[in-house]
Amino acid sequence: MTAIGALLTSIGLVAALVARVGVAAAARGGGVAEHLARLLTMIALLLALRLAGLALPSAVVVAATMMVAAWLPLVTLRLAEEMVRRHAPRVVKLVALAGACAFSLLAIIFQVVWAGPALIALALFQATVVVATLLHLWAQRASVSLAERRAVDMLALAFALAVPLLATDFAWAFPELPFRGGPFAAIVFVLACSRLAGEASRPLLLLRDVLLVAAAGGLAALAAHITGASITLAPALAATAGAAAALVLLTERFADSPARGEGLLASIARAAPDEAAILAAHPLLANAVTVTAEALADLPEDLLAALAEKSVVTATRDPANETLTGAARELLARYGASHLLRLSAVPSPRFLAISGGALDEARLTRELTIVARLLERVP
Repeated sequence: MTAIGALLTSIGLVAALVARVGVAAAARGGGVAEHLARLLTMIALLLALRLAGLALPSAVVVAATMMVAAWLPLVTLRLAEEMVRRHAPRVVKLVALAGACAFSLLAIIFQVVWAGPALIALALFQATVVVATLLHLWAQRASVSLAERRAVDMLALAFALAVPLLATDFAWAFPELPFRGGPFAAIVFVLACSRLAGEASRPLLLLRDVLLVAAAGGLAALAAHITGASITLAPALAATAGAAAALVLLTERFADSPARGEGLLASIARAAPDEAAILAAHPLLANAVTVTAEALADLPEDLLAALAEKSVVTATRDPANETLTGAARELLARYGASHLLRLSAVPSPRFLAISGGALDEARLTRELTIVARLLERVP
């Protein structure tokens, strides 16, 4: 690894740690955030091991690096499953698990980490699982709410951008590159994570972030050219400037997320004790769509009554009533919502269609349940 490679890896490591800290609070609630935190931990560990291998090269560090790289596809697949709340095909899960175990054995027992065939096999394994993960996200994206679908599309875009960058880490395939793209793959992914942490989970916004990073690198390259820097120095300056710009961008975003993402209950606690004030207390509720009984006239009365029995309706599968699950998902898809908050059950069911983010869905469900019970008791 060259000096510029070590610097880029260090920046990528700091970026992964910033993102990991940024999602820590949400991860305690489980769900998507927990799996996202696990993947960020693996990415940070992989980058840290690469730096350790540069400072203290040893067979142990090399074997540990290969093991982490082998388990990353499975952790990525689990995150994708959680985001669309659907299991991937069994064969994909078995391939991801078997590959992780096989390459771990290669690294620990046979110590053939840097053997050419082992590296080629690792690259093919990672590419296969990532492609299968992207196909799973695409196939199941219609089953989640509009906000969650945007998050799925954004994460899929992050994976699609990261795969070519990760491919450059295999020196046997790209021997002439001045530095590797692995740190940039990590940076692209943590930029996507910073979008997931807020309410702006859209693919175009991630592309905007990537273009800003590229612009910073381009300006650095232009400055190097104007000042007469050597032709070999310009790419290094551009890469460093782009990585540093991404780090500043996501650090600012995660540092500001508590202010932008104040909890639902904290806002409601300051509201007056009536329905209008409670529903206006937080943007998530104020921007929601009211669903009246007239808008639900096409649903069978028994299904509508069953839905009205729930304080909060989500797309979570109800094993005891698949028909009810299907009706809930169809209704959520109709309004692009992640939750339906019950405003009243009798004489006419009335809901609030809420489109929440994908990162902290479990916590939001709990808070909305409290809000629904509160609304039942206000005059």
